[in-house]
Amino acid sequence: MSITWVARATVILTVVGAIASSAARAATPTLPADTGLNFTPTPAQLSQTCDAAIASAKAAVEKILAAPASSATFATLAAIENAEANFNDATVVQAGAYQLSPDKAVRDASLACNQKVSNYDVELSSDPRIYAVATRVATLGDAKSQADQKLDEYYVEGGKRSGAGLSDAGRKQVTQLFDKLNDLERDFSSALNEDKTTINITTAEAKSLPHDFLATLAKSSGGYTVPVNESTYDQFLTTETSGAARKRFVTAYGNRGGVANVQRLQQAVKLRDQLAHLLGFSSWAAYQLDAKMAKTPERVESLLNTVSSKLLPKADQEVASLATLKRSEGDRSPFMTWDYFYYENQLIKSHYQVDAQQVRQYFPVDHVISSVLGIYQQLLGVTFAEITPAQAWAPGVREFSITDTASGKPIGWFFLDLFPRPGKFSHFANFPIRPGRVLPDGSYQKPISSIVGNWPVAAPGQPALLDHEDVIVFFHEFGHLMHSTLSTAPYETLYGTSVRPDFVEAPSQMLENFMWQPSILKQVSSNYQTGQPLPDDLIAKMIALKHVGDGVTWSTQAFYAQYDMTIHSSGPNVNVDSTWFDLKKKMTPFPSIPGTHPEAGFGHLMGGYDAGYYGYLWSKVYAQDIFTRFQKEGLENPAVGMAYRKDILEPGATVEPDVLVQNFLGRPVNPDAFYEDLGIRP
Repeated sequence: MSITWVARATVILTVVGAIASSAARAATPTLPADTGLNFTPTPAQLSQTCDAAIASAKAAVEKILAAPASSATFATLAAIENAEANFNDATVVQAGAYQLSPDKAVRDASLACNQKVSNYDVELSSDPRIYAVATRVATLGDAKSQADQKLDEYYVEGGKRSGAGLSDAGRKQVTQLFDKLNDLERDFSSALNEDKTTINITTAEAKSLPHDFLATLAKSSGGYTVPVNESTYDQFLTTETSGAARKRFVTAYGNRGGVANVQRLQQAVKLRDQLAHLLGFSSWAAYQLDAKMAKTPERVESLLNTVSSKLLPKADQEVASLATLKRSEGDRSPFMTWDYFYYENQLIKSHYQVDAQQVRQYFPVDHVISSVLGIYQQLLGVTFAEITPAQAWAPGVREFSITDTASGKPIGWFFLDLFPRPGKFSHFANFPIRPGRVLPDGSYQKPISSIVGNWPVAAPGQPALLDHEDVIVFFHEFGHLMHSTLSTAPYETLYGTSVRPDFVEAPSQMLENFMWQPSILKQVSSNYQTGQPLPDDLIAKMIALKHVGDGVTWSTQAFYAQYDMTIHSSGPNVNVDSTWFDLKKKMTPFPSIPGTHPEAGFGHLMGGYDAGYYGYLWSKVYAQDIFTRFQKEGLENPAVGMAYRKDILEPGATVEPDVLVQNFLGRPVNPDAFYEDLGIRP
């Protein structure tokens, strides 16, 4: 998942430990700790600089637009792009700190700033004068380079989509609706970040939990208090023997965000439908897909129907197998959704002889981070060096410089913020902080990016340990981070992960395949007690698990995507709550738990992936095909890695995704590898 640090109105997308590697350990950072951004403003400083940046941006844009559009050239559009980029860079911390600051007062001030920034973004994107400049440049043919032409194309497209071509009354209505929509999305996200849901378990229920996990829990009267969030989800549900306790956890997890978030999503769906019709589209899904690779809802439905129809029978078989296992252990009660992860883990231990807790011993956080960074350094021809002390937004956040290994040229910075804390973003994602771009003096602005996550915390006196899925997610997100720092696009609008939204996941999904290769698993594993890597026999058993549960996993993904498409293509009065329950019952083996509202915690739909969640499936078609070249020429072949860096990562949105992939593969994309990986035929 890659999201913008600041939630924009016109989104084109959305630790403690050892140094990165032996090479990085010996290296001297070629960049200072100071990135030019103040990540720790006081609330007063944040508010003052936010207001000043908006005033400065307005003055700069008005000065550029003082001349009539009839005299505009590409230089005019480039000046507007630079003014907008300056504004984005000047407010990135102020408008984004509500996701990350450990200080509640700063988060509150940031929320207020985010609203002002989002409102001004809406104003800019719908400004008819900017749209007039872009359309004149398109007519003139004044944009010379491919990047210049693509920038103008994006401005024309963005202006149309923001209402810049409407009458004054229509444009005013559209901007007001976008402002309201931004407010709803911001409040939805903030409610999730601030969610403090817990459950209590008895001492008897706690007996089956791993010791290192139990050691992180606060004691309560008669037992323990378990935080209900992403950092505890897997460990609790796979090891808790009490079905009643698992039910309490899953029920609580399904109510994160609460009824208020259900209402925010319901209102957002209505606003989006109204906006779509005002902008000339039949639905929000049609509006969103018009600017994506898929283009039409019908093409998305075709993919979802294929995946769902082929994998739901497999999912039903998987659940039936686990239900048999449950009965064999003497439990005759019906097999429920809260049973799935526990009995899947039991199946893995008994049939595949893989104990998830044993596997965790081989993935201590420090070694995972250092080895993953080492792999990326070798693959992409870059060098990372840790900068201490870090100039970051919270204690424990780590800072690194990025340098091109061959030339020694400094590239930029990245941060790792990997453990939960109160009020922090609740998911796991790459946050591109400041894009790279060519500055007016001809120099190149160095990009800044980050990974923000919520890994399981360490037990006292022990290292934090990860499961294999945690490692896969980190490797995936680091792929996004490289995309958001190694791009060489000249304009911020076209930089890095600003590619078409239904392609943005493809580069990182491709890289997930690495975490299933024996040679790579050897590198990223090191038993925290013995230092030994995963043994060959355990690796073989782990790889045999790759497609265990594929039916449930991908039918669930198809359900999420279908839910997203349904609520955004069924008119303003679709019920977001009942639609979830109806579709889940039809498309997955499990109905939703009565009294829960899982959509209230579905952050993607209010964080830039609305009418876009299908992109995880759509982009995987590209991901699996891209991986075929690595399979043929070598996983860690630096020549292939450099081609991947040059052909896929560096261009950003200056080149359309189909062309990026064809340049890398030497042929058009082919879906065969995607269907083969899922074990289905289209």
